[in-house]
Amino acid sequence: MPPKVSSAMSWISSSVVICLQFRPLLLFVFLDLCVASLGVTNVEYISHYNQHNFTCEGWKGAPEAAAGNCTRYGRNGALRCYGGIRNLPAIPEPKMHRLQDIIFCGWPKHTFNPITDLQPFPKIRSLIIEYSEMREFVFDFPEMFYLQSINISWTNLSQVNARTFKRVHALRVVDLRWNKLVQLDGPLLLPRHFEELYLADNPWNCTRNFKWLLVPEKGAIVVDRDDIICMDKKYRDRHMLTVMNFKVMLRKECQTHDDLQNCTCTMHHIIPKTHIPLYTINCSNLQFRTMPSYIPTNTTTVYLNDNEIIDILPLRNNPYYRHVVDIHLDNNRIETIDVLEGGYWFEHFRLLSLRGNRLQKLPVYALDNALDGNLDANLLLLSGNPWQCTCIFIMRFREILMKYNEITRDAINITCTYKNSSPVRRASVLSLTREDVCKPEEEPKIYPLDMLNAVLAFLILLILSKLAYDYYYYKNFGRVPWIVMKLP
Repeated sequence: MPPKVSSAMSWISSSVVICLQFRPLLLFVFLDLCVASLGVTNVEYISHYNQHNFTCEGWKGAPEAAAGNCTRYGRNGALRCYGGIRNLPAIPEPKMHRLQDIIFCGWPKHTFNPITDLQPFPKIRSLIIEYSEMREFVFDFPEMFYLQSINISWTNLSQVNARTFKRVHALRVVDLRWNKLVQLDGPLLLPRHFEELYLADNPWNCTRNFKWLLVPEKGAIVVDRDDIICMDKKYRDRHMLTVMNFKVMLRKECQTHDDLQNCTCTMHHIIPKTHIPLYTINCSNLQFRTMPSYIPTNTTTVYLNDNEIIDILPLRNNPYYRHVVDIHLDNNRIETIDVLEGGYWFEHFRLLSLRGNRLQKLPVYALDNALDGNLDANLLLLSGNPWQCTCIFIMRFREILMKYNEITRDAINITCTYKNSSPVRRASVLSLTREDVCKPEEEPKIYPLDMLNAVLAFLILLILSKLAYDYYYYKNFGRVPWIVMKLP
């Protein structure tokens, strides 16, 4: 036996002999002080519940449950309460002070206040709360020197503060499985000698920051971290460590490339079975003049809104964009998309948003071919551009908008401008007809052919009038027309 431990045990033995001269109650108090002074409170403690295999399962069938009473087991050991603590005042205070293991089956309140609810048990070493409606701790645990094990399971506990267990100095084990915990603000602040933390079987939201689980000195205490499953909509049924590993890798990858240092890189999905991560890159409103030359592998969505981009050629010839299916390029300076014609990306995209750019025309036939053969195309947004109301283009463009109305969902907001009109006239493309755009803008009111027809009509009337006049005079006066008299 080491000298230090042997000396300590001898000191305790001599103290016990002295304490035998005191009353029994003082004996326990003195022994506790002796043990606490040597720091022996941190030695491994075997709970009475482990010895007797106590559990809360089926607690509602116990006789005490109807009255919400507690039952004490052993001389100094355990207190088990079913559905309440109504008979707690009937237990003598000295016996209460000696209790070391407390188990609450069906805690009757929605909250648990460690300061007041544990005040009757100053020497508690093990606390169990199971099968209850408890949702939160009202306050953090107070200064405690004996409590070594906390097990809270099968409750509605939904949040735990990082400082909740900080002042429980002898704490070694915390079991928080089978609750309703969704997130932790960060790693729990725990005593230096803490050993085991259990967090599995909770509906964790992995969109929150749990990257600290990957840090050895912080995550190693979580014994079951390999078994923690995400339950949020985005990462449901994925292992938390897998999700956090992908997030850390993505963050490093984005930070190491100059083009993306100011962008936001996020993981929006993990494909089931294959566990391939899918990324979203947001570089909006960063005054980009060109599209980033590099984006991480497995990026499927890119936001480049509110920049100064003119050229979208990378969508055709940059292999990093080959698997980008959703791209947002609203409010840039794009004047043409002709470069996309016949390219792989144009025939496989899912979403293309070009609202608020400088597009006046586009290759309608190429767009028709791309949309007709692209079964994945879901959304094409083209409103807010200065489209020109020219006869050939706008009529074909209108046909495309109507043909693919399920994809061009903002077609009702697409307008065009009549060229060289003063004042400037704009019209909804869908409301235009061929007569509206397929005739000269300043069409004359009288055509030359109309003038010729008018002259001929006048001459015919003149001839008919002269004929009627001559007939009248011949009938009444017998005078023939002058032209007749001159005929040979």
